[in-house]
Amino acid sequence: MKITVWLLPGLALLSLVGCSKNERTAAGSGMIETTEVLISSETSGRVIERRFVEGSIITAGDTLAVIDTTHLQVQLASAQAGRGVVEANLKTARLAVNQARNAEDYARTEFERVQRLLQTSSATARQYDQADFQLKQAAVARQTAEANVATLQAQLVQTNAEIARLFRLIEDCFPVAHSSGVVTEKYIEPGELLSPGRPIAKIAQLDTVWVKIYLPAGEFAGVTLGTSAKVSTESGGQEFTGTVIWTSDQAEFTPKNVQTQQSRADLVYAVKVSIPNPNSTLKVGMPVFVTLGK
Repeated sequence: MKITVWLLPGLALLSLVGCSKNERTAAGSGMIETTEVLISSETSGRVIERRFVEGSIITAGDTLAVIDTTHLQVQLASAQAGRGVVEANLKTARLAVNQARNAEDYARTEFERVQRLLQTSSATARQYDQADFQLKQAAVARQTAEANVATLQAQLVQTNAEIARLFRLIEDCFPVAHSSGVVTEKYIEPGELLSPGRPIAKIAQLDTVWVKIYLPAGEFAGVTLGTSAKVSTESGGQEFTGTVIWTSDQAEFTPKNVQTQQSRADLVYAVKVSIPNPNSTLKVGMPVFVTLGK
């Protein structure tokens, strides 16, 4: 009976401890990471100017470098001159079409006149055949003139496409950043010869960063996409708000390269938290502590 009295408080205490353990806040620490964008050259040419260094703050649309456009400008001038020639020829060809249509109309009128005269025996069969021949010749001349116009129009389209291609190549000689961030790597120097696909710079997008933490099964069970999070740095001070954007669908060992029987008790689940960082306060590699659901 005396034993029972001592056991009941002990069991109650264990129950409270167990409840407290199950209801503990999910939290973990990790390093700030960010999405990095690799900017590559889309054309070939020699670098005339580089407009960034490592650590430069880049805004989307900023020109990162200038590539020599001399040879492209020469090709563009030649193509534009060629377009002028085609346009002049096209204008002449359209006049020829109008002239051929007028000639065909006249030949048709003459043919119809001879046809009526032949019915009243006022014209001969020879005159009829001659009028018919002239009408057919006029139709062929009109069709030839129209075909010449169609050919020149196709040449004009081709020339315009070539000019547009050259303008695009010239535009590519001024590569721009497609997102804002900080330059973490530079891959070119003035005077170097670029080829399509060669990297120019790597830009880290710091407006939104993320951190990956690892939680044991007990804490992970209550975490879902969209769960809010509080993020603090080791130095304290400002606290940041984040959101869970990804959770792993299977557990992994911690550390990952240890496969001993003892490590099997340390299965954890990865959770990725996105953190708005408009002022770039959080830096890549900065250690932070994350508390979920608060």
